[in-house]
Amino acid sequence: MNVMLVFIFGSLFEISTFLIIIVSYILIILAMLRICYAEGRRKTFSTCTSHLTVVTIFHGMILFMYFRPSSSYSLDTDKMASVFYTVVIPMLSPLTYSLRNKDVKCAVRKMIERKMFTP
Repeated sequence: MNVMLVFIFGSLFEISTFLIIIVSYILIILAMLRICYAEGRRKTFSTCTSHLTVVTIFHGMILFMYFRPSSSYSLDTDKMASVFYTVVIPMLSPLTYSLRNKDVKCAVRKMIERKMFTP
């Protein structure tokens, strides 16, 4: 009974959150299409892409944690998912948003090039 209630209420909350996000992005895309300048569209798209990446990772982890079959339950998997959920996702959020910055993009490219071309 408890598992069923968690599944029902969790599904309702996740679906409602997902619908709000989808409606928001539809409105953002419609507003983006009204922007006359290509640079403005690019910046808006960049912001939306960063945000959507973070939201997808966050909600994907929620779905993984709460909506998997009880037959695949493992304490080790729960520990790993909890660490990912509480540590990795908050650390990825600033990184994802900072990749919009030109200076950060150049620094990352230089770092990757150095790693690839130095023995």
